[in-house]
Amino acid sequence: MSYHDLMPLDPTLPEVRTERQNAVDLVRSRLGRRYPLLIGEREDPGRDVLVSCDPANPASVIGEVSLGDAATADQAIRTAAAMAPGWSRVPPEERATLLLRVADELRRRRAELVAWMAFETGKSFSEADGEMVESIRHLHWVAEQLTSVKPVRWASLQADFVVEENDRPLGVGVALTPFSFPVALPVGIAAAAIGAGNTLVLKPSRVASITAIEALRAFRAAGLPPGVLNIVVGNGDDLREALVSHTLTRFVAFVGSRRGGAAVQAEAAVWQPEQEQGRHVIARTDGKAATLVTASADLDWAAREVVRSAFAFQGQKCTSTAHLVLVDEIHDGVVDRLLEEVDRFCGDRGPAALGHRYGPMISSAAFGKVRGFAHDAASYGMVLRHGDHDGPGHFIGPVIVDDVYSDTPLAREEIFGPFLSIVRAGSLEHAIDVTSGAGTAPAAAAFTRDAQEAARIRERLRTRTLYLNAASTGSLAGVRPPTADGQNHHEPDDPAAFRETRTIMERYSFPR
Repeated sequence: MSYHDLMPLDPTLPEVRTERQNAVDLVRSRLGRRYPLLIGEREDPGRDVLVSCDPANPASVIGEVSLGDAATADQAIRTAAAMAPGWSRVPPEERATLLLRVADELRRRRAELVAWMAFETGKSFSEADGEMVESIRHLHWVAEQLTSVKPVRWASLQADFVVEENDRPLGVGVALTPFSFPVALPVGIAAAAIGAGNTLVLKPSRVASITAIEALRAFRAAGLPPGVLNIVVGNGDDLREALVSHTLTRFVAFVGSRRGGAAVQAEAAVWQPEQEQGRHVIARTDGKAATLVTASADLDWAAREVVRSAFAFQGQKCTSTAHLVLVDEIHDGVVDRLLEEVDRFCGDRGPAALGHRYGPMISSAAFGKVRGFAHDAASYGMVLRHGDHDGPGHFIGPVIVDDVYSDTPLAREEIFGPFLSIVRAGSLEHAIDVTSGAGTAPAAAAFTRDAQEAARIRERLRTRTLYLNAASTGSLAGVRPPTADGQNHHEPDDPAAFRETRTIMERYSFPR
């Protein structure tokens, strides 16, 4: 089967349900294990541990992860540096073949990793399986990129010279990934950086570290030499700063909050003694995605897509819709449809590992943040859904606030949870302005069936990625339209972002 044909599984099929239940049973039998740091050929047990718990039942331990510190960071970076010269000389065709073996390993363990996500992060089976499809497809896409770029030579306008332009790996890098995509982001960034010929130290999110480690083991299983990819986990900011500011760190790939991205940029900019080159930062920061619905839209379709975008994985994605902008004349009709769809979608609440669609927040801190905003929501608008909560886990229901002004905290803060603010707009132009002002995430969405409205939205709505008549979530990593030069530069899952261009001016004749 071509990887282009790989799709999420149909959960209604008996064989799919059986496979998932077997995977859940397998993972449940492995809960509570200790996970060491992976540095080179060593599996370091560490002195301190992080206890990862099931967010649906915090008393249930997923496992213990060894914690690194500044000394660990130094060991990991130096191990990666020692492997960098040899790995950079491996032909791209061989690196591509290795990534295809990683994809095969992930395909083999697909159901198991879905179960790990369900237990450790509360991600539903359907969301987790979609992430597995994304990860496998991305590995194939990166492999294609590695074998499609060739050096370019041309005659210079300067007489007697020929110019060659090629690229080469940056060297030793650090990757920092969040919990929102605990397989796709660690695997995607590792594939891009390692595939491009670099060596890497990867620090996954503390609250999704076991899932990331389980997924990244596919690289070892595929034959990646020890030391090319190293995995460390740590508490607080100290480990991150030690990795980012190390004198041998050549690049940093970061996905996460705007505050975290700013800290990484600042740390990477500090020039250390004995540092030879500046650090290259490839960052993707989250925010608040906005969705606009016009009077010409298919309102039933728009309501379903908005609910899926806002409340799948409990709104814990950087492209989850947090801000809904409705043209006045359709406001009441869309809100009625929205509430009906929310009750249907979020009514299936419970542990993801038991097959429920709407699960817990990732942590007590995330739960507390949403609950705090829900408590204050009546100060900013009409509360339609209050965020009810019950049970021992970090469960909180959807929060929906209508008639919110675009300059309130609800419209500006990164709540990162099942929280939807609704804003009225008097016209299409007003709606575009409000959507542009609210959408601080990499993506926004708009629903319209009018060609002229669509053209106006394309022209005026400010966002990096615009989805027309589709939810702002759900795109496949790496499967983006190329830029004018054929590459998707400056994305942390694109191998081109981890190589630097080199120009060679060669003289072919000499004065006599």
